[in-house]
Formats: sequence, C-alpha cells, structure tokens
Amino acid sequence: MKVIYKVLIRTLVKEFYKENTGFLLLTIGLGFGFLKTPEHIAIASALAFNPVYYLVVLGLWLFYTFKAYQFCQNAKLKTENWILTEIILVSPFKRKLISFYLQCLILAPILGYSTFLTMQAAHLGQFSSAIFVGLGNLSLLLISGIVLDKTLAKPTDFSRSITSNTWTRFLPKSYSFYFIHHLLHRHGFPLLLTKIFAIGLIFGATAIFNVEGVDLRYLSLGILLTSAFNANLTLKHKQFDVNNLKLFRNLPVSNLSIFSKDYFSYLIIALPEILVLLGNNVATVPLLHLVKLSLLLPSLLLLHKGVSMIYGKDMEQFMRYVFFLTAILFFVILGYTDLLIIEIISITISAIIYLKYWHKAEVD
Repeated sequence: MKVIYKVLIRTLVKEFYKENTGFLLLTIGLGFGFLKTPEHIAIASALAFNPVYYLVVLGLWLFYTFKAYQFCQNAKLKTENWILTEIILVSPFKRKLISFYLQCLILAPILGYSTFLTMQAAHLGQFSSAIFVGLGNLSLLLISGIVLDKTLAKPTDFSRSITSNTWTRFLPKSYSFYFIHHLLHRHGFPLLLTKIFAIGLIFGATAIFNVEGVDLRYLSLGILLTSAFNANLTLKHKQFDVNNLKLFRNLPVSNLSIFSKDYFSYLIIALPEILVLLGNNVATVPLLHLVKLSLLLPSLLLLHKGVSMIYGKDMEQFMRYVFFLTAILFFVILGYTDLLIIEIISITISAIIYLKYWHKAEVD
C-alpha cells in the first residue's frame, strides 16, 4: 500500500500543485500577503456573526475543489499515467481510503483555512457557525473523495452515459444543441456538479439579497461567480468544436452565424441558473433588472468561449484569465456599473474574437 500511496501522491498531488503553482501563489498572496493577522481575525469574526456570508467562501472552495477534480480526471487520461488505470484492482474499501487521503492532501489549503474559521467562530461563542463550517468542509471532503474514487475506478475508455441516451434523443438536433448533446453524453456527471454548485451560489446570493433588501449587486455578484464555475464548459466547447466539427468548419458558414448559434447554446446551458434566479426573485426584483441579470451569464460564457479559442488547450492560462476577469468585474459591479454595459462589451469582444479566430482554431 505504501508504494501505491507514493505513486499516487507523485502522480496526482505533486503534479497538481506543480501545474497550479501560479494560481496557488496568487491565492496565497491574496489570502496572506496583503492581509495581516488582525484583518484575518476581523473577517473570520464578521463571517461568524453573519453565517450567510459563508456561502461566498464556500463558493470559492467549490471552485478550487472542481479545479482539482478536473486535474485528476485529465491526469488519468494521459498515457504516461497508465498506472492509474490499475488502481481498480485495489479493493473498494482500500481504494476509498486512498481517495480520501489524496483529497486531504489536495484540499489542504481549504481545510487549513476552514479550521481557522471554525476555531474563531467557536472562540466567539458562535457554535452554530462553527458547526456549519465544520460540517460543510466534511461534506465537501466526503463528496469529493467519493467522486475521486469513482473517477479512478472508471475505465478510461468509458465514453458515454447510458442514462442520458434514453432521453436526450428528444432534444433538437440543430447546431446550437450539438455541444449540449456532447455534454450530456460525455460529461454528464461534471455538468451535474457544475450546475449544483452554480445553483447553490444563486441561492446564496438570493439569501444575502433578501437580508439586505435593496442592493441588487449581491445578485449580480452571484451570477458573476456562477459564470466562473461554468467557465470550464466553454473550454470543453472549444475542444468539441476543434475535434468534432472539422467538416462543419470547412462549410461556407459565416463566423457571425456561428457566434449567434453559440450564444443560443449558452442561453440553454444557463437555463437552470436563470430559472432559479427568476423563481426566487420574480416577486421582489423589477422585470428589467431580472432580464439584465439573466443575460449576464450567457454573455460572460460567450466571452469565455471566445478567449478559449485564443488560449487553445492551455488550461492554466485560461483559468488565470477567468480568475482575473472575475476579480475585475467583481469591483466593477461593486461600483454600480450597469449590467447592460458589461453585457454589451462582453458580446462585442466575443464577436470580434469569433470573426478572427473561429475558423482558425486548431488543436494545439
């Protein structure tokens, strides 16, 4: 067992931290380089007395966890990591223990900071907040461990979900639905996780908005964080275009036509979040504002798709772009910028990228 642990740590844990060095250094810098200890304590105390704001922290943790899951999934598909396909020979119980141990190592930054939040909440006598953080992280660890175990045990040639085939045949077969069929057939489980996390963010933003009562920026920031969670889908979309639409790429179809069809695709993909947003806020938010909020997600996803055509398969560069864009727009929204302006700029930049890059995109 010791040999298996060493191989998996070297293959997954060390490589994960090595590949995400820039992202981790930036996170550490934001978390510890710019804030002193009293400021961290002040933030932890504010969260303890207002536990609803833990949902924002949970959203960031989910983003990190999903990034780790994607890395492990991609690592198993690499030919040099063929040894990972042999872990299925390990007994299910031992394999689960291995998966939980690996997740503890990969999620160490999250577990460390959550321990600090839990201790601070308990120190202030806010035991409900301490229990919330503790149970939340335990659930995150358990669920991610189970997902990693299933990922390691799944054959690498597993290509499609039998369940999805039984009902996706009723979906339209137009161009805008090609990628949606691909997602449901080839990436059904990651798509489900993405939507669960994203909808959780919408619920969290709505809860904060209901507490404040008047500030629509909380809903806007919730949608913004949701777009960051969905950004991985745009990278898959770009890869799908290059690998599966080579013939279509040579047809006399204008780039702007593809641009409009892709925008409709993202409207469909964003439909779960939009429905949750409308269902929870239709009685309290003016219709015009709801329309702007609903269009923000597909507009940003279309921009992410355009940028993915520039970065190609360099996921580290792409995720760095998503992080910085989300951070910039976070402060732009806090500055009361009209969402319509952000959407128009996003769509305009996307259209320019499509005109220049869509037919040129190739596999790196």
